[in-house]
Amino acid sequence: MNSPDPVIASIVEGHGEVRALHGLLNRLVPHLLPGMYADIQRPHRLPRDRMLKKNHLEHALTIVMTRSPRPTGVLALLDSDDDCPVELARTLHEHAQATHHNVPLVAVAAVREFEAWFLAGAASLAGRAGLPHGLQPPPRPESIRGAKEWLSRQMPPGATYQETAHQPSFAAQFDLDAARAAAPSFDKFCRDVKFLVTGERERHN
Repeated sequence: MNSPDPVIASIVEGHGEVRALHGLLNRLVPHLLPGMYADIQRPHRLPRDRMLKKNHLEHALTIVMTRSPRPTGVLALLDSDDDCPVELARTLHEHAQATHHNVPLVAVAAVREFEAWFLAGAASLAGRAGLPHGLQPPPRPESIRGAKEWLSRQMPPGATYQETAHQPSFAAQFDLDAARAAAPSFDKFCRDVKFLVTGERERHN
């Protein structure tokens, strides 16, 4: 059964992203497009090493495209770690097009890791989960290798950042506009989400 509204499916690599991305997309669509609604489906998890293999990505796409309502677009999201995010996104897109060329798909590689987006919007997380009230984002947050560790160092002694606990919570709270301004890969993510919802590409300055 088809839905009159855009239906977004997604493929993610980690357990934390399953909940975090679902909540983030539900926040982001009305933030980017006031008055717009999109049916955000629960993300499908596919570990990074498998996501980068054509046959495993093909199988994951086949699974999500059999859902009801049928997705009108798919977002694939992974961390770039030390790899080139542009090349990773291009690889995912090419693999998807080879087997599912009729499926609108965008691929986003968060520079370093998903948590770099939290660093970009760190001021809005001040006072939460033990983070100091005066928390400020580091310069060039996407240049930091170890965003999870950076967050842990800001927490009280003995406390550490826990992906499955903190990632969904922080995704529901961090400042979207601040993150978009300071993290180019989050800006790309926002533009790609708008494309999945509207079918129109936003000009990138």
